Parts: sequence; C-alpha cells; structure tokens
Amino acid sequence: MSKCTGCTTCLKRCPTEAIRIRDGHAVISAMRCIDCGECIRVCPHKAKRAVHDGLESLRDFRYTVALPAPSLYGQFENLERIGYVISGLKKLGFDEVYEVARAAELVSAYTRAFISRSDIVRPVISSACPVISRIISMNYPYLCDHVLPILPPV
Repeated sequence: MSKCTGCTTCLKRCPTEAIRIRDGHAVISAMRCIDCGECIRVCPHKAKRAVHDGLESLRDFRYTVALPAPSLYGQFENLERIGYVISGLKKLGFDEVYEVARAAELVSAYTRAFISRSDIVRPVISSACPVISRIISMNYPYLCDHVLPILPPV
C-alpha cells in the first residue's frame, strides 16, 4: 500500500467497482472484489499484489492436492517428461497431483452432454472461470440460470 499514490487507475478499471480511494490510497472491498487481478495488472506503481499462502502452509492440512495447469509444464525448457514436475510437486509436500487438463476432459464431456439436452435455458455460460461466475452473480443475476450447473474441478 505504501507504493499507492491514489492515481485512480485501478479504480477506473475495476469491473465491479470494488475499489475506493481512502486517505490517498486505493482500498479494495472484499465484498465486491471478484479476484480478477485487473488492479494488479494496470497499476503503474506496482502497488497491488496477489495474496497467497507459502508452501509452509501445506503443513496446516491433513491431505494436500496440487492442481497443475498445462501452462506449468510449458515453463520448463526441454522437459522430456511431465513426471519430473509431478515428482517435484510431491517433494514440495503435496500428497497427490491431479492434472487440470485431465479434469478439463471430464468437464468437457459433461458440458457436451448437458448442452445436447432440449430442456435447458440457453445460451449456456461456462462455469469454468470463477471470476466470470462471480461477476455474473454480482452484476447480472438474471443470467445465473444460464450458467452451466457444474463446479470447476478444483
């Protein structure tokens, strides 16, 4: 927050109007924030950052599961086997690793089956992105019946 100058760039770009300027600094309302990250992306002063838990927080849970996205593997040059990354995640302390791509295949199959039905409200909006689901529920509640009734794989 000390880097914030109150320039209002983030305030202007926030899709849910979750940001206000108080005492010369941007303040985010947790009730309105959908965690889209737009404020982080547009801040010219790098005053906003994502909040996350460190790996040491894995000890707080009885059982932990890592959900690597396909983009994780693309960050490694000359990766011959994704097993190296999966082994590394387990060595970091995860009990299980379940690939997001595998779960996406299951969601795709369910989606195809669902939209082939004739008794559903159309158009159907994917529920895969929690940001989109939250913005619909907050700003466009009349569209909630159009959101695919499946929880993301997480």
